[in-house]
Amino acid sequence: MDQQYFDRIYESTYLPLLRYAIVHLSDPTDAEDALQNVYLSFYRRIERYGHLDVLFPKAFLLKMLKREIIEQYAEREKHAVRPLEDVPQERLKDGDTYRIFVLYYGYELTISEVARELGMGAEAVKSRLFRGRNAIRQFLTAEDADSESGR
Repeated sequence: MDQQYFDRIYESTYLPLLRYAIVHLSDPTDAEDALQNVYLSFYRRIERYGHLDVLFPKAFLLKMLKREIIEQYAEREKHAVRPLEDVPQERLKDGDTYRIFVLYYGYELTISEVARELGMGAEAVKSRLFRGRNAIRQFLTAEDADSESGR
């Protein structure tokens, strides 16, 4: 097993693949889990068979990630208790807001790039960023007030 090969591939592909997973899965924690499953499978595969037949590792990993995402959605579907339309709309928006924050602040994408990645309008992205920042500000202000009153 060539540990240096794996480490080099991991470092060069982690961020773009995580970004892909975040865009395609509704929960960023699920995205991280999916990606780690892919890297574990890839590690085991190159440990068993080597890596000489993997000519384009990023494309190879992306294909593995797409399969993992499909499997996660299939698993969710099996365990679904209620249809999606029964889920409160504010819960669905929270997931989008989190993904917008990750893409905008974490990956430093522009508003138009975030909108394109998530398939929504730029105004919707701006609105969710605005509401998200206000919610964080209110939370931090309330937390500061609680800590000052507890002194």
